[in-house]
Amino acid sequence: MAEDRWYKKGDALLEEIRASRTEDKEALFWFMGQHGFVINLGNAVIYIDVILNDIKDKEGLSKRRYREPFPPSGISRLDYFFCTHKHRDHLNMETLLPAAQANPRARFIVPSPHRGVLTAGGIPAGSVTGAREGGEFSPGGGVTVFPVAAAHPDYAGENGDYECLGYVIRGGGISVYHSGDTYVTPRLVETLMKLRPIDVVILPINGGDWERTAAGIIGNMSALEAVKLSRVLGADLAIPSHYDMMPSNSEDPGVFAHHMYDLCPGRRFHIFALGEQFIYRKGKNCPEEDSNFQNFQLAL
Repeated sequence: MAEDRWYKKGDALLEEIRASRTEDKEALFWFMGQHGFVINLGNAVIYIDVILNDIKDKEGLSKRRYREPFPPSGISRLDYFFCTHKHRDHLNMETLLPAAQANPRARFIVPSPHRGVLTAGGIPAGSVTGAREGGEFSPGGGVTVFPVAAAHPDYAGENGDYECLGYVIRGGGISVYHSGDTYVTPRLVETLMKLRPIDVVILPINGGDWERTAAGIIGNMSALEAVKLSRVLGADLAIPSHYDMMPSNSEDPGVFAHHMYDLCPGRRFHIFALGEQFIYRKGKNCPEEDSNFQNFQLAL
């Protein structure tokens, strides 16, 4: 592993999350690396795609550029733990089981085909929700969830039971979309347009290329595609993700910043330091239909 890259970690980070409080139309975000975030939304603490264990290759060598900030058993405030799909940098029982044991009241939300992974791994069935596209639900605490099918690389599943999901999560007067791993497709854009307004979008920017595809590494939307999706949705804040943990599957977030300055000069975005707290206060959300979406429809 490389040198320590964390702005804040260990007990200091855990205590900041534990003690956090939000006002109406305010949310707190912490970047945990790869596609992982902790979010305080309406004073419900949500972990999503957070990986707090090492990930090793076939030779037993670590694939992480930096160590995890704290052990999952150290989590002392956890309401909901979301996972977007079964890949081990998004859903990993080495993180989930200790987190569940330390927080017995927490609920774990995963795509419905993977519910059995958690229950077979030792998490009580009553604590696990299998999410389905089109199956809006409220796990409690004033939070509402809208699962959205993700193309990673294609749509795997049917009748709502998709193996890869993103989530539109609403609470405290704010709507957050965490895309999971996905390409941008006409279907994804049309689904999200129906769920607007979406205040904050968290999107991968690591893209894809022939070399990584040949090595069996599934890509995602590019930085440019993420910016265009954010613009079409009228998001008030765009957050790039999935660019830093794995040396073989990373991207420079400065590319995302360049495209935001070029295409969305009036929109907010934020590039995180690891373990940094970011305070979001809802501002000028722009849900009006973008002419680029009309052009997108004409191209279908």
